[in-house]
Amino acid sequence: MTSNRYQPKLICSLAVVSLLLGSNLRAQPPQPERITTIASVGDVVTTKVDLALPDELYQGYLFWHQADELATDVVNYAMLLDAEGSVAHRWDTDLNGGGHTSYLLKSGGLLRTGIRDRSFTSGQPVAATDTLQITDTTGKAIWELSASDIDFNGNNITFHHDMLPMPNGNILVLIYEEISPKDAAAAGWSAGRGKTVWSDGVLEIKPNLEQKSFNDKPEDDGASNSHEVVWYWRFIDHMIQDQNTKAANYGVIADHPEKIDGHFPKRYAPMNAVRQHLNAIDYHAGKDQVLVSSFIYNEIWVIDHSTTIEQAAGSTGGQSGKGGDLLFRYGNPAAYARGTENDRLFQNQHDANWVDEGLPGAGNILVFNNNTDTSSIARVGAGGASAAAAQEALKGTSNVHEIGPTVDNGRYATGKAGTFEAKQIWFWEHADFFAPFQGGARRLPNGNTLLTDTVGKRVWEVASDGDVVVRYNGSAPAFKTFKYSAEQVSDLVSGELKE
Repeated sequence: MTSNRYQPKLICSLAVVSLLLGSNLRAQPPQPERITTIASVGDVVTTKVDLALPDELYQGYLFWHQADELATDVVNYAMLLDAEGSVAHRWDTDLNGGGHTSYLLKSGGLLRTGIRDRSFTSGQPVAATDTLQITDTTGKAIWELSASDIDFNGNNITFHHDMLPMPNGNILVLIYEEISPKDAAAAGWSAGRGKTVWSDGVLEIKPNLEQKSFNDKPEDDGASNSHEVVWYWRFIDHMIQDQNTKAANYGVIADHPEKIDGHFPKRYAPMNAVRQHLNAIDYHAGKDQVLVSSFIYNEIWVIDHSTTIEQAAGSTGGQSGKGGDLLFRYGNPAAYARGTENDRLFQNQHDANWVDEGLPGAGNILVFNNNTDTSSIARVGAGGASAAAAQEALKGTSNVHEIGPTVDNGRYATGKAGTFEAKQIWFWEHADFFAPFQGGARRLPNGNTLLTDTVGKRVWEVASDGDVVVRYNGSAPAFKTFKYSAEQVSDLVSGELKE
């Protein structure tokens, strides 16, 4: 659960699958502070609001964070919008970069990631960023951490796609870890011919601030980078492979559903150097588990968080002991050799998240399934204006799955076929709704679900019976959006709309 947030998180995901594989990370001198303002309070930024079922609408303010993964000059900008699409509050920024989101904290500030020095992220996989920030209510950083300040097993890292404020005040963030081909080969991983490969991972970072948690208002007037890395999980520690007989992790893929086949799928050019491509993260405090989504594997994975760093690098012991192997995986049993393409449920999904405590469906998992086929992805290309146009021209139908994993005696259960099981609680799709890249689904307090189409720059709110309640068309893409009640954001919007 994510009780530290006003509402379930907004998740960044990826927009293109082409990589720019290139130079190693290198520290750069800080650049002058740059504050950018896009819209003023009272400006109307939605191009259309089509309210179809006013009696079923969840009344609140829409949190909209611009995030277009294809663009190179995206401003890392967030705003609250009222029912008419007018700006009720804004957070200015000195960062750019797309393909990710920000989170509204109960302090009224943001947790966000972005790029301060583009030369630092040049040559990195898609949606890489170099900066984490906690801001005040205006968008000014009160805490800022550069990826270059983190010594991670002697390897360089960048942040990417998604992060999460935890109830204890810490931050979970997805990372790319720079791995040498020699180290990859030693782990039995044939990860391509480039000079660098990337292993996805999760960092838990403790920002040393005065407040006890994200529920409290910041008391530190100056930006600080003081931090501790208190926990982490690495993909490369949990591989199974059947190509290198000399490596310790050699084995039969189907015999180890708790481990990840480092060579699945067999071909995924040009992304062989990044074979997981995690694009979403969530945390369940009651279970003390982490949920991630892998774009390339077309799966969602659950891992144990109640471990030490050393335990997180080891085996789960078949879920009977602590470790970092997968406790649950779902969406594509072919990824662990216990199914075929016909058994695949997800295709390039984004924004897997547990429904928060107190909301209808609490404890279930929502998965925003883009349902974008591989041939469509290949046509998009490597980014820029032509790629954006190619995205908008794609056709298809996206859908949303709400699932309840099968649990037996506290363990995620597998069925007769040896695949992990889950009950389909709710399913939604609409012939006119296709989000080829990025996007998300979030449950609202009245049982509605908020859907974001990043490429289409639109947000739909749908009722539990599937009816479309309202359609918002925006002027900028958003990875995921959220709605907050007037009471939740009263300190941010009081008096501003009437100025």
